[in-house]
Amino acid sequence: MDVIIVGVSSDTPVVNYTPNAIDEYIVVVNLPEDWETIHNYIINENDIDGIPNRKIDCSNKQEFSLRTAIYEMSVAEADLLRTHEKIESVELNPDKYPQPQSSSVLRYKKNVAFNKPLLPAGYGVESTEHTNGVRSNWSHLFVNNPSSKPFQGVGIAATYTVDSDVSYSLTGKNVDTVTIDSGIGALHPEFLDEQGMTRVKDVILDGPFKVDPDYFTGIGVTYTKILDGVNIGVGIATTSAEEWWENTAKRSAKFSSLGTVSIPSTYTVGQAFSKTSSGESNPILDTHGTCCASQIGGKSFGLAFESNIWNIRISLTDSGGVISSNTALNACTIWHNAKKINSTDPDPTIINNSFGSVTSTGYSYNVSYTHGYRGDTLTYTGAGYETSYSANAGSCRNLKQFTVNIGDGNPLTLGYSGGGEYNSGSSSTSSAAENAIASGCIVVTAAGNTNQKLCDKNDIDFENWYSSSTNYVNRVGGVQQGFSGDHDVDKGSIRVGALDCAVEPSDEKQGSPAYSVRKVAYSANGPMIDVWAPAELTMAAAYASDEIFQRSDDSSFYDKWFNGTSSACPNACSVIALYLQSNRGATQTVIRDWLKTTGSKTIGLSDPYSGVDDTGYWSQSWTNIYDRADQVYTSYNVRGNGNLRGAPDRVLYNPFANDTVRSISGVSISGVSITNT
Repeated sequence: MDVIIVGVSSDTPVVNYTPNAIDEYIVVVNLPEDWETIHNYIINENDIDGIPNRKIDCSNKQEFSLRTAIYEMSVAEADLLRTHEKIESVELNPDKYPQPQSSSVLRYKKNVAFNKPLLPAGYGVESTEHTNGVRSNWSHLFVNNPSSKPFQGVGIAATYTVDSDVSYSLTGKNVDTVTIDSGIGALHPEFLDEQGMTRVKDVILDGPFKVDPDYFTGIGVTYTKILDGVNIGVGIATTSAEEWWENTAKRSAKFSSLGTVSIPSTYTVGQAFSKTSSGESNPILDTHGTCCASQIGGKSFGLAFESNIWNIRISLTDSGGVISSNTALNACTIWHNAKKINSTDPDPTIINNSFGSVTSTGYSYNVSYTHGYRGDTLTYTGAGYETSYSANAGSCRNLKQFTVNIGDGNPLTLGYSGGGEYNSGSSSTSSAAENAIASGCIVVTAAGNTNQKLCDKNDIDFENWYSSSTNYVNRVGGVQQGFSGDHDVDKGSIRVGALDCAVEPSDEKQGSPAYSVRKVAYSANGPMIDVWAPAELTMAAAYASDEIFQRSDDSSFYDKWFNGTSSACPNACSVIALYLQSNRGATQTVIRDWLKTTGSKTIGLSDPYSGVDDTGYWSQSWTNIYDRADQVYTSYNVRGNGNLRGAPDRVLYNPFANDTVRSISGVSISGVSITNT
């Protein structure tokens, strides 16, 4: 009988499998202090409620993990184990049954075109200008001085361009920025150094060589790597890299206690970087990872343009890939711990996670749905079409609507979703993020494109649920969580919300001050948001798909508009990487505190229905002219789509946008002479 993994959105393929007598399961305990007790229960015979009464094999103890290990058990035993009070979850090992996750050194020193559209893609933003062959990301000018609102003009044109340059005092040098995503196009000119060599490396394939070079040199497995006919530097044989991760005997002895992860033989150089077949069965199919990496460390689109760019390709919706996000995060944990063994001053590791799992609420016509809302059990009836809002639906119907006016006398109302959506995600992925944070990695995540309110434990909507009283719709999960215990605003992954390219119109509709910066309609919100960053229609490197704007430095490559919290996250990572360059030992807690103060500005974000009992607090369909854009070249978030819902008025700020020479802490330098040029 086939079993279906549930809890993913309708646009994410579910994974069907036929259970074996014994399968591998990841067991996640509630708290780190519970792990040793539960582990001993599982691997020994016992007579304890909620524990299988036999000796169960532990196939991977995951020594690096605070709360998880992998065990071999039956479906019935897994079901029994889930009932124990100290167990958070028991999930199939995603590496055995992969489950896709939901959808140069020199800076400019010349005028650059910073383009910012004032309308959604496809409505008057089909072209971009560039000066001296260079175009860049409007987010740079914004985060350098958020209070100035350099693109606040409304009604002037569909696209507003500022010709400028940017000052900088830090570049992200000697910081490892990791993009866990659909793969990075390593040969894109955004990632080439002055010698024409790519700056991109892969954590799985190249990471072992960085931390354990003598071992690989000693066994003679180094070679010159070729990607699509191009020399991309010296590396190690793929099989040797995979063995390092899987077998502690295949690495230097000092790394033997770090634990292992399983890497399939199909994870290759071509799969990690190539958009052509190159003899590979899994070339890159999606531009998403390339976009993200370019906004962190690209020479035109990233602020950390001298950072070390690292890739891990995972299985994303419709993008191929063969390893899970769990494996990717666990690999980062092992790798960062290895760096700490090698050095008292290891290169910082910051991980960009622009992915997640999404679940949809029902909206079928005349169908009744049950949910819990602020202590009451309610029902609503589905309307069956995109832009309708059902009575009593509350937080279960986060329609993502806005209107645009392009001057034809007929403003368009655009709805992104037929029903509500909320971020879900597995406990094992949350635990993997937690492990990475505990090791010293900085874990940053896209908050999600669900217009979902993300609540802390003290919020009125914390207990809201859909369909089942344990299926919470206003809590963080998966990689967006990254903690155990209470849902506290100061715990777990750093969650980044998305800012719109447009600002509020000049007539102060719905009480929002004219030209206020606003969240984009689809962005998640709520108290668990740490910071807001530019997102909608930022510019990024394109690869494999969605190649739109031809490059002037290499006509074989392209750029594109990039959107979503997927863009907000790397834009935040780029600023954090600058901070890590001069504060190399900073922890997740230190970074979060820095983002609350120096790394952000309070600028009066639009929040039209801020009261929890306001009629427009939750997303609703438009009802009159005041919910629609009526000025040419404007757009407008319909009703509650613009609400912060308790999120902080905290916008990403780059304090390093100056020419001041910065001191670097935690680094000892000797025997170096400096000459003016």
